[in-house]
Amino acid sequence: MDDRIFQSVDYFESDTLEINRDIIKDHRATRSWSQQHLADACDISLRTIQRVENLGVASSETVMALAAALDIEQASLLPKAQDAIPFFIPKSPKGIFILVLGALMVGAMLGAYLANWLTA
Repeated sequence: MDDRIFQSVDYFESDTLEINRDIIKDHRATRSWSQQHLADACDISLRTIQRVENLGVASSETVMALAAALDIEQASLLPKAQDAIPFFIPKSPKGIFILVLGALMVGAMLGAYLANWLTA
């Protein structure tokens, strides 16, 4: 996967939410708004709109501003439960390293336990 995505996601604050970027794009296109027009309507930067539409993540404040500007419910911007991934996916190289290291440790402990059990 592209490392630039990992780097971009690392810059977000801890209150970052995953949102359905297609809904934003569709509502913007329906109104024939440019990204700049939506940014102005939300009183946020063009770069923020670009991040939202490209990465599908936004702060809670941005979600509130988008919902108000597009006259839609905030909940409609969030992914549906069936679309959510039911397990942790790290968003940084450090997170991936920790996940892999943890898996290796669990595997080593299970292997040692199994070897001890089989030889007992």
